[in-house]
Amino acid sequence: MEDLIPIIAILCTIGLPIATGLVIGLTSVKNAHKERMGLINQGIIPPNRTKTKSNPNRFVSLRNGIVLVALGIGIIVGFLCSEYLVIGQNNEFWITGASVVFFLGLGYLVYFLIMQKMPVAAQREETEQE
Repeated sequence: MEDLIPIIAILCTIGLPIATGLVIGLTSVKNAHKERMGLINQGIIPPNRTKTKSNPNRFVSLRNGIVLVALGIGIIVGFLCSEYLVIGQNNEFWITGASVVFFLGLGYLVYFLIMQKMPVAAQREETEQE
């Protein structure tokens, strides 16, 4: 009987959210179908729901790329400083954390400066396409 407790716990933590998601998903599909059939029974032809392909926002991708590169540089510099500098010998966590935060801030500043130099018309076109 004691062996069942971990199995039930794992099943509840994994299986319960999956089962809940399935029930909610199937209920929403069933309700949409009922609504569509009700409109058809009344003689109203519902419009087809076609998915429109959205254009990805290039500026979000640019920001994410700059921030991830800055994060990588911050981690590398933090590890190198904690390994080879005297100040980082007993403060590995703080040196690495400070360099990561510093380089993330630099990454956001670089993104801000790039966006500031871009023409305003190009920024408006991107926001209007969304």
